[in-house]
Amino acid sequence: MIELCASTKFVKKKEDVLMKKIKSLLGSVFGYGFLFGIVLLIVFVLACFGGVIMHFFGFYYESVWKLMLFFILSGLVGLPLELVAKGVPKALLAFNKISVGFARGIFFILDVLSTMVSMIVVDYFMESVSATLRSVVVIAVIIAILSVKDIGKPKKENVEL
Repeated sequence: MIELCASTKFVKKKEDVLMKKIKSLLGSVFGYGFLFGIVLLIVFVLACFGGVIMHFFGFYYESVWKLMLFFILSGLVGLPLELVAKGVPKALLAFNKISVGFARGIFFILDVLSTMVSMIVVDYFMESVSATLRSVVVIAVIIAILSVKDIGKPKKENVEL
């Protein structure tokens, strides 16, 4: 009888540990799922906004999903180019080789070109969308205008309390 109680307690402890692990896993799954949903919602809103603007200049897409896929792929393809477009002016500015205004000008040109290249490449491989050069230039300029303000800003220092 004593052996039965001891083994029952051991089984209950294992069940409790297993339930805690399952709860932790479910919490992580729901948390990451929620974050993924928020990111997807933001991409959806930005893709629709960009798609509407580009549509005025001849952009065509088969569905909203294809539109979102176009912007997601453009962002992924253009990431290395965007890093260079942002890094070159910041590096030159950090070494005091150029002024803030000139750094912003270089960034603007590089950002427009990198966005255009990435969108044209994605457009070439996606049959479900058709982007005209005019629509790509317009959205690239809008994106660059919204991003140029970050160049030349001093970094915020971490202040510990």
